[in-house]
Amino acid sequence: MFWLAFLFLIAALPWALPVLMRVRVLSAVIAILVLGTVFGPAFFAIQGPISLSLDRIAWAGVMLILTLRLIRRSESIDHFHRLDFVAIGLVIWVLLSCLRFGLFSPDPPPVARWLFYIAMPATLYMVARTGFGSDGQGLTSAINALVTVLVVLGTYLSITAVFEVMDIRSLVFPRFINDPDVWEFYGRGRGPLLNPAGNGILMTLGLTACVIRFFSSGRYGKVAYGLLAVIALAGCYATLTRSVWCGAALSLAILGMLYVPMKVRVVAFVMTILFAGAMTLGLKEQLLSFKRDKALSASEAAKSVELRPLLATVAWEMFLDRPLAGHGFGQYLTAAEPYHAIRSHGIPLENVRPYVQHNVFLSLLVDIGLIGLTLHVLFVFSILCMGWQLARTHPDGSPQRQIGMLAIGILSGYFCNGMFHDVSIIEMVHTYLFTLSGLTVTVWVHSEALGHVATSPPRRHLSDQKSHAATIDSVLVGVAHR
Repeated sequence: MFWLAFLFLIAALPWALPVLMRVRVLSAVIAILVLGTVFGPAFFAIQGPISLSLDRIAWAGVMLILTLRLIRRSESIDHFHRLDFVAIGLVIWVLLSCLRFGLFSPDPPPVARWLFYIAMPATLYMVARTGFGSDGQGLTSAINALVTVLVVLGTYLSITAVFEVMDIRSLVFPRFINDPDVWEFYGRGRGPLLNPAGNGILMTLGLTACVIRFFSSGRYGKVAYGLLAVIALAGCYATLTRSVWCGAALSLAILGMLYVPMKVRVVAFVMTILFAGAMTLGLKEQLLSFKRDKALSASEAAKSVELRPLLATVAWEMFLDRPLAGHGFGQYLTAAEPYHAIRSHGIPLENVRPYVQHNVFLSLLVDIGLIGLTLHVLFVFSILCMGWQLARTHPDGSPQRQIGMLAIGILSGYFCNGMFHDVSIIEMVHTYLFTLSGLTVTVWVHSEALGHVATSPPRRHLSDQKSHAATIDSVLVGVAHR
């Protein structure tokens, strides 16, 4: 079946080329995001040496379009940025780790994980760095289209998650979400990604898109997008995942800082800390042990929380042995085996033998070492700084502010969920992260070229901000420029 489909694609290629050459690259990337989210490998896949799903076939088409246009010089990256080389360095470093420790063993093959979760998302980062010309033509319409798609997609995911929790299975689409044989996370809002954390990250992104439209719309638009934001929050709750709740709350908190004076920010921050502490102390047992999955009891849910310190201890011991290069990308379950027998800590490390790391940063640390983790952290932190500056220094409705707020939204969800899950192995998470990162860098470069990136707070905010706030802003600008 695989080879038959491959031969069909080769035969159809000459007929498809004239159509493909007229396709807008970023529109095709948006199509990949939608296909990969709703109609990914769980919906349709042709099994073979490389599993082919609809989004991966579309990705191959986009790569072909971009290659041909680069050869014809109708597409180009006008201004390279330092982050472009950081992204390329991360991809190469992970590949070298696979080559050193094994491309095809253990199962699943590390090279497949590298291809689908690192290399393909990174190519979409590079796609997002092209296609706008030196003056950024089409940038505004492309980002407006992206925000619209994210509003619709986030609303769909949220409603589907609510239907899952309410057990209204007849209204859940695609139907594979209802398969009880795929028992993990069944009964929670896991969505078409079949993972509540990944689903929550995308719903947080949809929530951010609703906030963007809320502040740039008129009276009736504010009502409509306010209701959609409430639906997105309901969907985040329906995941029954604490990290998703934190990610949604963090994104709203950071975005809210764009619209309130500094005094209000400080008061809100202090009140949030006090409220979170009180909630944690008063509801600790309920938060740690409440029942979520139909196949998971409350005691087992509490046990899953207790395993995380054990996993962190194993990661620390592995890091001490191979601090710079790590134990090999995709090699964790094999490399961690001897460390479960360590008794010097006085805790039962053998209890976490069948589990992967539940923290994306620890997972990358033990797999690709401090060098790889540094590249990754430098990349995401720089994107956060760029996103904050773009959102802070441009008016509502501008493409700069919209993409800056989207960067804040995706990174809020990524960080909060990544602290408790290895989100790097969840379908589509890195695809969204790298695509939005590429757009953020592109908008930043165009804004720099036009002199629209402010290096100090806007005049209308100066009366509300203290000297320490100005210092923070200058640090963020400096990081983004570097």
